[in-house]
Amino acid sequence: MGRPFCVRRIDLYDTVRIVMGDVKNDQSSAGRPRDPRLDAAIIDATVEILTERGYNELSLAAVADQADTTTAAIYRRYGSKSELVAKAVFRTDGDDVVADTGDVAADLATMIGWSVEKLQHPAALAAIVGLLGESKPERKKSVAQSSAASRLTAERLERAKATGDLRADVDTSVLASLIDGPVLHAVLGGMAQQIDEEWIAQLVNVVLNGARPEATTVKSSGRHAKSQTHTNSMNRKVTSK
Repeated sequence: MGRPFCVRRIDLYDTVRIVMGDVKNDQSSAGRPRDPRLDAAIIDATVEILTERGYNELSLAAVADQADTTTAAIYRRYGSKSELVAKAVFRTDGDDVVADTGDVAADLATMIGWSVEKLQHPAALAAIVGLLGESKPERKKSVAQSSAASRLTAERLERAKATGDLRADVDTSVLASLIDGPVLHAVLGGMAQQIDEEWIAQLVNVVLNGARPEATTVKSSGRHAKSQTHTNSMNRKVTSK
């Protein structure tokens, strides 16, 4: 269950715990399966501290104390504070997966409503602001870990491509980003109250209408060439004067 890049860290912290005799409520020593109750306690403590104190006031020591465990136990599960926060706040559970009804527009609308509900939680807002302030490597890693909703959206769009509802040349990750952007802007800008069924429907229609088989594609090279021709023509006129 442990992440591969944490192998050395696991060995180090296991050694420290043996020397110090620190086995506080940790049943996941080397060779034993992790305790799901402890996993849940760590996640719950992280969300609670984020909600009550914010990202800057959250530390692994504070989480360990509230979850009645050790920082060693947390480090065996998460490589850093940002990784813990991203996993705790932006994780997806089995109940979060939206069923594929066959109607891509309806499914996307359901996903957007789910995302808005998740992002409005105080812990999510605190996490987003805090993670954006991290160093670039940590920020990049946390963004990758917190993109579960985008992945679910992209997967649904991929199935729409397979059934012919969307053009085969459409980049579904780009479409997913076009959905994420307005949602994040509205939530972080304090305009989440404006997100209703009509708002969501308009967003879905705008995104999907440009990706459907009957949509007209815009060739960027052609536009650039036309613009460049016009510019050259104007330059010749100015020179001739």
